[in-house]
Amino acid sequence: MSLRSNLARNLRALCEKGNVNAACRAMKINRQQFEKYLTGESLPSARSLEKMCAFFGVTEADLLADEIPASRKTVSFDQRVADRVRPLWSEHSSSIKPGIYFMWLTVPFEPDQVVCAPVIIEREGEALTFRRIVGAAEPRDKIWWHRVGDHQGLVVERLGWIMFVGVNQRGTFEPSMIRVTWIPLSLPVLGGHATITTHSGISFAAACIRPAPPNTSFRAAVRKSRSYDRDDPSIDAVTKMVLDQQKRDLQDILARQFAG
Repeated sequence: MSLRSNLARNLRALCEKGNVNAACRAMKINRQQFEKYLTGESLPSARSLEKMCAFFGVTEADLLADEIPASRKTVSFDQRVADRVRPLWSEHSSSIKPGIYFMWLTVPFEPDQVVCAPVIIEREGEALTFRRIVGAAEPRDKIWWHRVGDHQGLVVERLGWIMFVGVNQRGTFEPSMIRVTWIPLSLPVLGGHATITTHSGISFAAACIRPAPPNTSFRAAVRKSRSYDRDDPSIDAVTKMVLDQQKRDLQDILARQFAG
């Protein structure tokens, strides 16, 4: 059989139990182009072949063989990804529950602006996963429009800190991490800091997370996903207080780091 036919058959076997769209995003291979490999319409470049071998955990010889070794097909690529991130999964139930939350972030280089990003937390087997949507409700002429993001990842709790470790599923697929802890208030409030990517590189922001009001729909949450003036009356006093405190803490941390 031809190399195209062999590759197509072996890729289909490897993808049998997985999500092809997720695989293409992880490998950074165009979905339509990958479909041509699955149907035997074309062969990948050396670089694309290298990406596929690394992702599926096989060799080039395996992918192009008359029949891929059975031992290589025992684990789906979804399971391979799960195995790689399993060390991050919480051994114990997290103190944050599944549901819709609002994450408020200060804006680097724009001290009078804050951003609201809805966060949807779900339990999937052993893990808590999240989806954070940034800037979806921004007008196209606003600066935050080009920073629209759809961050997805895991919620991990360690030593009293809750960490949101994710990757933006749009644009450059940049990673992000937000670390928060419960603030000792009568209301459920989390405060902490975020490591984010801006137009000029890596930067840091203060963060505050609040549960969405009961019965908030996904659509209603997304409508709040935009930037706000720091003094906007729709931002409650507790959120402003936590953001201000976390911003001061962040400035102290950075000052100590640079001083050292």
